[in-house]
Amino acid sequence: MAFMDYIRGFGMAMMNNKLITFLCVAVFAFMIATIALAAENNSNADLLQDCQARLYTATSTPAPATTTTTGDTGSTDTSPK
Repeated sequence: MAFMDYIRGFGMAMMNNKLITFLCVAVFAFMIATIALAAENNSNADLLQDCQARLYTATSTPAPATTTTTGDTGSTDTSPK
């Protein structure tokens, strides 16, 4: 019986304070929307980094190897400069 009295009292408080109830529901909805947008933004950031990495590897070219001959010894150096 005490539980029913508690529920009835809570229902009466909600009905007497409709503005506060509406604001609580609105705050809850905005909180859920913010969490959803943050998760979506995080996913977009990961996709952007992946795309930038693929673009970088697709457009980068290795440095050409240069061959130089030293004066007396006749040896060649093929290391990239």
